[in-house]
Amino acid sequence: MPRCVVAGSIVLRALTVALLAIGFSSLTLAASDGDTGAIRGVVLDALGGAPVDKVLVRLQDSGRTVTTDDAGRFELDQVAAGNHELYVSAVDFILVKRTLTVSPGATTDVTIALTDGTGSIAQSVTVVGQQEDPLLNRPAASAQVLASKDLQQLRGLITNDPMRAIQVLPGVATGDDFKSEFTVRGSPIDHMQFTFEGIDTTLLIHTVQRVVDTGSIAMINGDVLDEVSLAGGAYPQRFGDRLGAELDFRMREGSRQRPRARVSVSGTDAAVVGEGPIGSSGRGSWLTSIRKSYFDLVTSRIDSPVDFTMGFIDAQGKVVYDLNSANQLQFAVTAGKSGVFLDPDKIQQDDPQDARNQSALAVLTWQRTWSPRFVLTQRAAVGMTDYRNLNNTGVELARGRGHDAIYRTDWTFAARPHLSFEGGGELHASDLGRHDVAVAASGSSQDLREQFNSHAFAESAYVQTRFSGDKWTLTPGIRADHWTLTPDTTASPWLQGSYRLTSALTLHGGTGVAHQRPTFDELVGLRGTADLTPERAYHVELGIEGTISSKWTWRITGYTREERNVIRLPGTDFQVVDGLLVAPSFTTHFQNALDGHARGAEFTLQRQSSSRVSGWLSYAYGHAQYHDQVTGETYWADFDQRHTLNAYGLYRFNEKFSASGRFREGSNYPARGYWQERDGAFFVGTTRNDLRIPLYSRLDLRVNRTFARRDTRLTLFAEVLNVLDRNNVRKEAPGINSETFAATHLFEQLFPRTPSAGILVEF
Repeated sequence: MPRCVVAGSIVLRALTVALLAIGFSSLTLAASDGDTGAIRGVVLDALGGAPVDKVLVRLQDSGRTVTTDDAGRFELDQVAAGNHELYVSAVDFILVKRTLTVSPGATTDVTIALTDGTGSIAQSVTVVGQQEDPLLNRPAASAQVLASKDLQQLRGLITNDPMRAIQVLPGVATGDDFKSEFTVRGSPIDHMQFTFEGIDTTLLIHTVQRVVDTGSIAMINGDVLDEVSLAGGAYPQRFGDRLGAELDFRMREGSRQRPRARVSVSGTDAAVVGEGPIGSSGRGSWLTSIRKSYFDLVTSRIDSPVDFTMGFIDAQGKVVYDLNSANQLQFAVTAGKSGVFLDPDKIQQDDPQDARNQSALAVLTWQRTWSPRFVLTQRAAVGMTDYRNLNNTGVELARGRGHDAIYRTDWTFAARPHLSFEGGGELHASDLGRHDVAVAASGSSQDLREQFNSHAFAESAYVQTRFSGDKWTLTPGIRADHWTLTPDTTASPWLQGSYRLTSALTLHGGTGVAHQRPTFDELVGLRGTADLTPERAYHVELGIEGTISSKWTWRITGYTREERNVIRLPGTDFQVVDGLLVAPSFTTHFQNALDGHARGAEFTLQRQSSSRVSGWLSYAYGHAQYHDQVTGETYWADFDQRHTLNAYGLYRFNEKFSASGRFREGSNYPARGYWQERDGAFFVGTTRNDLRIPLYSRLDLRVNRTFARRDTRLTLFAEVLNVLDRNNVRKEAPGINSETFAATHLFEQLFPRTPSAGILVEF
């Protein structure tokens, strides 16, 4: 056979085999295509509906991953038909697992709502459009909200305290690293309103009762908070009974989709958070948290060691259940126990060597939606506190306990689209058992400096009306209070308003009267005065807010607050009178002695974004001054701070890595009392609050890195406090030379540069 024929035959056979192979492959691919589909989706921020880029989306069974683009979109093709689980992860957002079904030859579209911080898995997205004009709905000109994501970044690894996050908000001042407390517009912490789950409460903190210069940490884990809102002044007096700012804590709801758990270990504590649905239908949810501290590891690092160890344990829980479409029950509780133990060889007999404190608050809420226009919310709450301080010889320096029972109702009624009403009332019974405060005299004896055992009943009611138009809102309201320990019934009116000047400018204003009733100590204690009258304050604030773009906003707010009949206990400080050293008195009584004012302005520039950069820069100028009607003195308020600069920024580089920083600088408060400086030394003086604590300045930096695994996510945190190693100080009780009037150790060092690290495991 000729070679050409053989060669042609071989080529023909090869072509035939190749064609058959191609045909078989085509049939196989066609069959395969028929058994696959695609997943196409978008990832949005649950609050606001903004797309979130740089989010990792993984198909769990195959391990395939994609990352969302600038529009928050992603796509997975050639996905086998059937049920699949998507794993959605981005640093600073919760971990989401979504189960979906892919049909053969079809594209499955999915929208995934990411909740920042520690919030529950969201099924829906709340889109805020310009047509809704949310700026007109601001409750007060100075109102601001700290969301879960920023709470996590700002609370700090070393102190792990949501109150520390609030210290960085615009207009908030602080100068003490050891304390959770802060001031707003020169108003002290005991003039501020605190609410937890819609109930007025005392500040829930781990601290030493009846001792003013110890540290403190909030008695609530920030991982269970949904948000914290702060209003500086001239806000509606729904709760009332305070002259200053209002701070509201709201616990988030647990996940209704699947059980979740978080285990975190930080520089001072370890915490476990669990949550999940109730029932297969998801009609309810549960959430619980337990936190345990080891704060002594931090205090031991300070160059001038604090001779104490502080430990605490606290727990929070919340259950939500929908009885039906119109009725919902909620139960929330927070409780904690703390102890401070000082070195018995380094303290005086009047100092507490063993101090223990425990508190709890439980709130039951029933919300009834009678109609789309009328909603009634009823709450019942009980609270308790118990403390005991012993000195180094076992003498009891302080002991006290108290119980509160509260019933509260709130209602809203939308009469027409531009007219609504709101109101409510509260009954509050307080029973304070025996409260003793003493000083050790010698050996096992003691001299009482405070003692009372009393109970009282408070009742209040409020109502407000909201009128609105296309460009304006006007909200007048009034509150009435009565307290059985005083004969007074107070009325506190207010008026809020907003007006949209242009599409980018909105004017806010408010005015109102606030009252604060005397405390048990001030009325019935050994140094109490039975005929004290409530303190009162007159607030006025005016602000203008502008939008630069969809992400950038700015705000300027001016305010004035006039205070009358403020209660003061005179004679509590060393001072020089007619050339003689006068020691503090323990026989004076509380008086309605002070009249004063606070005035200032606040500026804030803020960027809100789910991607890349978010944060704010703020500057506040203010001054607060009092005149004592009894002594004739005029002096700057104890918490007068002229200049306050607060800044915070968070940058998310990608789905795994983010960094944040916070900066605080303040001209600082007066060194409370009668002090003066001469030639670099400090002495007891003749004029109150003339000497200032040196400027406070602190920069903190933090980085977050996540590591994704099949069913879990691990996040590492690293943080450095006081990066610039500023030598910040706070005032402490000094030693005094009775002959030269010299004061030693007037100031105490705060945190030096302090690194820390933490770890979070989610599953």
